[in-house]
Amino acid sequence: MRTVHIIFPLFRGARQFKIEKGRRWSVIEHIVLQALTARPRTAKDIAEAGALPRRMVVEAITRLMQAGWVELRSTGSTVVFDATELGRVRSGQDELPRAIDPKNIWRSFYIDGETGSAFRIRELTTSNRRNLPVSTDEQIVHEVKRRELDSENLTEIFNALENQDEFIVGVYPSVSRLVPTFGIVTYRDGVPEGIPSRAPRSFIDFIQREYEKIRASEAALPVAKPQAPSAEVIAKENKSYLFENNDLILDGKEHRDGFIKLIKSADKRLLIHSGFVTENVQGVLPNLLAAAGREVRIDLFYGQDDDPKGKTSSENAIEFLKKQIAGTGLRERFHIHPFSTESHAKIAIADDRQNGWTALLGSCNWLASGFTSFDATVRVRDPRMVAELVSILARLSKGRLGVWTETATALSVLGRQISRIPPRNGRKAEMDLLYTKDHPSLVMDAARAARKRIFVLSHQFGVAGRPVTIFPLMDVAKSTEVAVSAFYGKPAGKKTAAELLDLRERYGEAHLQLRSIERPRLHAKVLGWDDDNLAVTSFNWLSVDPSPHKPLREVGLLIKSNQIAEKFLRDFDLAQWN
Repeated sequence: MRTVHIIFPLFRGARQFKIEKGRRWSVIEHIVLQALTARPRTAKDIAEAGALPRRMVVEAITRLMQAGWVELRSTGSTVVFDATELGRVRSGQDELPRAIDPKNIWRSFYIDGETGSAFRIRELTTSNRRNLPVSTDEQIVHEVKRRELDSENLTEIFNALENQDEFIVGVYPSVSRLVPTFGIVTYRDGVPEGIPSRAPRSFIDFIQREYEKIRASEAALPVAKPQAPSAEVIAKENKSYLFENNDLILDGKEHRDGFIKLIKSADKRLLIHSGFVTENVQGVLPNLLAAAGREVRIDLFYGQDDDPKGKTSSENAIEFLKKQIAGTGLRERFHIHPFSTESHAKIAIADDRQNGWTALLGSCNWLASGFTSFDATVRVRDPRMVAELVSILARLSKGRLGVWTETATALSVLGRQISRIPPRNGRKAEMDLLYTKDHPSLVMDAARAARKRIFVLSHQFGVAGRPVTIFPLMDVAKSTEVAVSAFYGKPAGKKTAAELLDLRERYGEAHLQLRSIERPRLHAKVLGWDDDNLAVTSFNWLSVDPSPHKPLREVGLLIKSNQIAEKFLRDFDLAQWN
């Protein structure tokens, strides 16, 4: 049986990392200490009150006793745990003090050029060009073509490089570049050798797809034996997150109220990414200044593409914003990103004092909206998903390949800190982040899965959106009983009323209902099917052909929750009557 070598592109890098070594106190341990500060309790009392496993409580109390913050007390025939005087002092602090040993350590790493997955040096079999294997009668060598790496995901790199009881808190600046090299995975009798046990699912799937390409032309090759990801990776891929149907924010007033509430609730951090910035930012500027006055650190990002002819409208608005801030004495609390992220994403994140970290993700340009249009946004309350969104902002704030800005590093660290916060109790729904490349395939998924209806909302309607969205939906409408509707706010480009009428008639003949929505002005970007599937995003479904070279150009969220699509349609219909 011929051996198969999969050769794939890698980039090797090295950096000096700032590492804190030492086990940190968990949120659960802090809560247990606070409970014992309130009154003495048994481990059983705490476990029942907090709906926690008793073993987890016992382990937390044991560590707290070792630190001298909890002691045993006897009350009659019962033995209880009580906080010591030092423990009472510690319990009132925002974070429990850690016995941390700071270190500065050089570490090297690999980044897979296809999926962006990060690995330690010893986890992969690698080679330079000169020493790569060649095809013979006994072996097949399949090389994956190298493509340009979009950007490094610092979160993935940090996670890959940490040892137990370590946490990377920073990186020293470096001018060293990533060096191209090659990785090798070998298949013998269909069994892969060289895939790390902790490899993410995206990397495993990529390697197995490449093997299947060879197998398609070599009938004698055995079927690949799939490699399951490690338990750690499976835990990370859990798609169930906190969600209630009222986490869906619609219409203009709800967006303004939700955004102002997020700003007012911010405790220490506020992150805002807006596709555009306009003079409408003046409407929320007093709230931003009030937050800065409370010593909230505010980071502002914008995504409007650069204009070779001069400054963009967003850049002009930002200049005005800087002048307004400069006269308040609060300039040091604002960090306005110095260049466009070239992303159309709309994200706002804050550390809500009462409800924990909260994010808003959808179609609303937070620093440009007048809050009069019909938009759609999801309120994200699960810290794991909020952490993913912070990681996206970190990637958007990077410089060129190999250059890790201070902002990108700090946000990567922040996102990983948030990811370690346990989610609160509550209803959950299956949720998936959507990136640029996911949108066309999601239309196809909806076309295959829908049994009753498909609907799509887009700010604009234009030629570029036809092959991505219109044509697949027309095929569904013509060949099935599924009801298909498309709604848009305005045409992209110059189209006469007669041309638009002709298009509506032609689409109608194919059983696809196309409607323009002028009241309220439609700015939402939504795809839904049947009753329980809804995608809320920044992507204009009916006017854009997404570029594979800009993976973070568009960001959205697919939600699978009972009756969420049905509820959205009812609210959308109601908005048109008000």
